[in-house]
Amino acid sequence: MMAEGCRRLAKGETMMVPRYDIVPIQPGLRNQLSPDSITEFPYEVVESMFNFRANEVVGLIAPRPLLLLHPSNDTVKPTEQSVDLFANARQPTDLHLFANTDHFILREGNPLVIELVSGWMKKNLPLHT
Repeated sequence: MMAEGCRRLAKGETMMVPRYDIVPIQPGLRNQLSPDSITEFPYEVVESMFNFRANEVVGLIAPRPLLLLHPSNDTVKPTEQSVDLFANARQPTDLHLFANTDHFILREGNPLVIELVSGWMKKNLPLHT
């Protein structure tokens, strides 16, 4: 796909790529996406995602706070990716791993996740009235 995308891009052509060819999501989890989700992306999106190195830039977020959430058994993205981000981030950074959930942890309505995110936001992103 990458070779074909580069070839077409060099010729000035557009190539659309199905979302599940970019990030493989098991059919059983796909119902967690909104029905209005975009299902195809231009090849340039694929190329930019492929070339992006989060571990190289995550340290630049500080001194702004960073919250990393990850299922301990994610079937879409390896948990190690969040652990690596945490290792490359600077403080203040929080990493939370959640058991008994999969990739779409915010969509599942898990009270533990909701409470943690809500508390973190109140602490780190307070609203001023």
